Amino acid sequence: MSFLSLGIKQDIDILMKQNGIVEPTPVQEMAIPVILTGRDVLVQAQTGTGKTLAFLLPIMQNIKVGSPAVQGLIITPTRELALQITKVAEKIGKVNGVRVLTIYGGQDIERQLKKLNAAPHIIIGTPGRILDHLRRKTLEISHVNKLVLDEADQLLHMGFLDEVEELIVNTAPDRQTMFFSATIPAKIKALS
Repeated sequence: MSFLSLGIKQDIDILMKQNGIVEPTPVQEMAIPVILTGRDVLVQAQTGTGKTLAFLLPIMQNIKVGSPAVQGLIITPTRELALQITKVAEKIGKVNGVRVLTIYGGQDIERQLKKLNAAPHIIIGTPGRILDHLRRKTLEISHVNKLVLDEADQLLHMGFLDEVEELIVNTAPDRQTMFFSATIPAKIKALS
């Protein structure tokens, strides 16, 4: 099995190989083809199984780089996870010109505002700070058609349910929603 056989474009497949990633993990094999069809997914997999690439690869190749709108929103429970995902996303984004921005609390808001003016295609961040920008009207997410809740169980465990719901309703109504979680408690099933 290769990334190409899952539907990932050749330029991204080449980048994966250059970084020593030749074969997809089981979660990538199952999730990538479904995500590429545009269907919503609820994926349960432990940390370290390759979930990040399972959602990033199909999202990255479907970003319309000519559009200045934010098209992808990846919500994480912690800034550490947001930064980790961003590092991978920026590497992949260089292949096809996808611009990525990380937004989290504790970061200088003025610097974030300057970076938002650069028209990122994908925002990766924590619910509170993303919502803060939304309420200040410094971030527009109504064109977001790819929404990921990463570590969804932790997001809800940390009390972010109301913030996550508010963010969801502000994205495009025809969005693709992807939940990735180590466990699937009843609250996540209800939210999904």
